[in-house]
Amino acid sequence: MIMKHLVKSPKTVTIALLAIAAVIAISTHRAQAIDQDIAKLNRFVQATKGNTASMQVFREGRDLIEAQNWQKAAEKFNDFIKGFPKDKDMDAALYWYGYALEKQNRKEEAKVPLTRLVQRYRNSSWRQEALALLVVLGEKALVDQEVVKENCEIKILALQSLFQADEERAISLVTESLKATPSAQCQGFQAAALSMLGSHGGPRVVPLLLDIARNNADQKLRLTAIRRLGEQRSDQVTDELIKMYDADKTKEVRTQVLRALVEGRTTRGSAKVLEIARTGDDITMRQVAIRYIGELDDAASLDELIRIYDADQTREIRFQIIRALAERDDAKARAKLLEIARTGATPEERIEAMRRLGDHNRISMDELLQLYTSETNPQIKQSLLRVFGENNDPRAQAKLMEIARGNDPVELRMYAIRQLGEKDDEQTVNQLVAMYDSEQNQQLRSALMRGFGDSNQKSALRKLMTIARSDPSVEMRKLAVRYLGQSKDPEALKFLEDLLK
Repeated sequence: MIMKHLVKSPKTVTIALLAIAAVIAISTHRAQAIDQDIAKLNRFVQATKGNTASMQVFREGRDLIEAQNWQKAAEKFNDFIKGFPKDKDMDAALYWYGYALEKQNRKEEAKVPLTRLVQRYRNSSWRQEALALLVVLGEKALVDQEVVKENCEIKILALQSLFQADEERAISLVTESLKATPSAQCQGFQAAALSMLGSHGGPRVVPLLLDIARNNADQKLRLTAIRRLGEQRSDQVTDELIKMYDADKTKEVRTQVLRALVEGRTTRGSAKVLEIARTGDDITMRQVAIRYIGELDDAASLDELIRIYDADQTREIRFQIIRALAERDDAKARAKLLEIARTGATPEERIEAMRRLGDHNRISMDELLQLYTSETNPQIKQSLLRVFGENNDPRAQAKLMEIARGNDPVELRMYAIRQLGEKDDEQTVNQLVAMYDSEQNQQLRSALMRGFGDSNQKSALRKLMTIARSDPSVEMRKLAVRYLGQSKDPEALKFLEDLLK
């Protein structure tokens, strides 16, 4: 019937033949494109040496792409992405996962791996293919944005090269560009250019840097200019920075000025930072000044921190100094922290000093054990138990077990049990299991069961079963049943089923 109709209508024949030819041309082009894609994929696989587990999965994905089994290929590359998150060929796997999804017309799903590739793997050899495929998927705006970023990065690199090749010309170009309105398409260019100008320009660019630091409407440019002014290390620049600090109440600007004064290492700059640390009008800025003084890492700055601590009773200032002392790998700083841990003015300060000493491994086990023995404050004793729990010294674990079994107040014994339970090694759990049978205090038994419930050891699970089956206390049996249910262990679930029979 179709042929009969075509014979009667020559014009229709022509249109139909053209349509068929177009379909054939599109199909041929599509097939050629797939062939080209597969050819590149094959070259990539052949060039990748090794027979690792990840490469085996990748090759299986390649074979499925070649067979045009898009669903299985997508599954295989997804397996690669989930199974080998740090593999060097992650970018290629992301592209071919997105490619296989697009072939199934799963457009929204395909955009996810392709976007991840484009944004995270900027140097990938598959990035251009991913950008092209994103355009096909209707993400032209995203692609345009990425192209703008690339162009901006290239401009910044070009400026760096110009500074290396012809510094005078680069300085002239940057000076002119800073007078112009920032480009909306490369918003970071002026800040990068200003930073390079400050690095290369020397004293001759100080007037321009000062003008931008004082008056520019763009805060990012102001902060960049202030930082570069600090590198000049001149008394004249230091005086201007001090005036700026006193005149400007903006936290970001003041913080950057303090950093510039510290890094400038001038006598007047250092004196200003110390003045702010001691008696500044803003407690936040005092803390910032103390932090920067701590980073100087010299004997004079350490002495100054200790003097401020001894003279100032402000909690925030003292805690900031404790943090700064803990960052110093210095015997004198450690000695001051140990002094605070033993005799600090408040329990909170002592606990903070102990915690910082423990976190930085600046306190010996002998000192910790001595502190616990001589201490009477329960809050501080509990803090020491936490330090024991985080310490790998066998004596720390032995001390925790001694406290858990001993005559300390119940609250401390419970806290020691909690610290031991978090270790979750077989030997410790077995000791806690044995302790349950000899312990009569219900609070401590509950703490032990909580540890059993959190444990991955089979001995803990089986102890909970024993308690649930035959403990004299109904409350303990109920608690054991609850922890067994929370464990979701197959053996525990089978036990619960048997209880229901």
